Amino acid sequence: MPSPTPQTPISRRTALARLAGLGPLVLTSPAWTANEPGATPARSGVQALLRSLVADAERPITGVSVAWFKGQGPAEHAWAGWRTVAPEHPSGSLPIDANTLFRVASISKLAQALACLRLHEAGRLRWDEDLSGVWRRELRHPLHPHVPISARLLLSHRSGLLDRVSLPLASGDALRRLLADPTNWSAEEPGRSFRYSNLGSTVLATAMEAATEEPYDHLMQHWLFEPLDIRPSFSAAALSPTQRHHLATLYRRPEVSTPWLAQADSRSEPPHPYATAAAMAAVGDNASVHSPAGGLRASMSDLVRLAQVLAGQGRMDQRRVFSSANYQKLIEPQWTHGAHSPGETAGGLFRSWSLGLQHFSDVFDAQGGDRLHPRGGIRAYGHVGAAYGLLSGLIVVPARGKQDSRSLVYVINGTSQAAMDQGGRHSSLRRCEERIISTLLDAMDRLPNKA
Repeated sequence: MPSPTPQTPISRRTALARLAGLGPLVLTSPAWTANEPGATPARSGVQALLRSLVADAERPITGVSVAWFKGQGPAEHAWAGWRTVAPEHPSGSLPIDANTLFRVASISKLAQALACLRLHEAGRLRWDEDLSGVWRRELRHPLHPHVPISARLLLSHRSGLLDRVSLPLASGDALRRLLADPTNWSAEEPGRSFRYSNLGSTVLATAMEAATEEPYDHLMQHWLFEPLDIRPSFSAAALSPTQRHHLATLYRRPEVSTPWLAQADSRSEPPHPYATAAAMAAVGDNASVHSPAGGLRASMSDLVRLAQVLAGQGRMDQRRVFSSANYQKLIEPQWTHGAHSPGETAGGLFRSWSLGLQHFSDVFDAQGGDRLHPRGGIRAYGHVGAAYGLLSGLIVVPARGKQDSRSLVYVINGTSQAAMDQGGRHSSLRRCEERIISTLLDAMDRLPNKA
């Protein structure tokens, strides 16, 4: 099956199923570093793991960047490998560093959820209101028109919308035709089952535009990124020249003997034909051109700030970004897999979901699971992503008793088919992801709690 266009965000399930691969020669001397000299045993273990993943001759990855912290920081940061691979020789490749930006796939949905929370608190778009009134167009499941579609249903993937279309869409008319077609909806009544949907993120983003009268990338800057003092973007064209220089290319590689092939954000990639200046500036018509489900370009420091505001339960830098009460409502599970709550589990990985956040419920059974550490006993929330060879995750383990919260972020910007094919030992994640997550959790176990 051909790969989707570079602007098409796809779910982790679809990304794994569609992977046909592709990317340059084995790079055997990965660049690596961390944010401070002088290594503790824990940090040395992280660094050694990242180097080994990049240099693995059988299951290589292009590059990887990670960060981890307790409480609200400060964060430690390490990386290895390349953000851009030269076609002929590693000496022409550009290394990952502290300033590298990545197209982070479905972690984009976590950012959308936080911005939607801010709109909820401001009274601009309430979680439970009928989005038909916000969008000023009827939004209904064609088979269940009596059930209003709300932001809550879209954020928790319970609206019934499916992923049967390629994104972005050509126009607002194309979006409305899709929503009127029953084949783009599940048979169940909205609220009855879980169906992970990138199309749902597009619908919500379009409603957010209508509620704020701002294009999606602008409203994300205004309502979320500026309050967090970060500058990621859903528009590659809106990146500064310096950010563009540091933007990582995403790669795939079908065989160890074949080169890495660029999949997204290469230096020569033209803009998507639907993402015209007029389409990007339009409001409340077709937010798919911003790729809200997977198009966020962010640095590791940007992602750390997103994790910090979650770990701080809405508080950051001695101020409130959103209320503690609404934080609790944000993370309250809306769906948990069971006999009376059906849904798609992405090979056993998805077991529980709140408003835009996956809950890691420490399950591992015959279907797979969401366990984060081989020893078990860790429950968390956050989001993972997979698209165009990239794997990513932003995970927060909440504080418990005298134990501080623990947060970690990882981004792999290119995977070989062999790395994608190596399943996890205690979850439905890839083995390389499991190794990163468990190593970072172990590193944080060695850090002292605050007094």
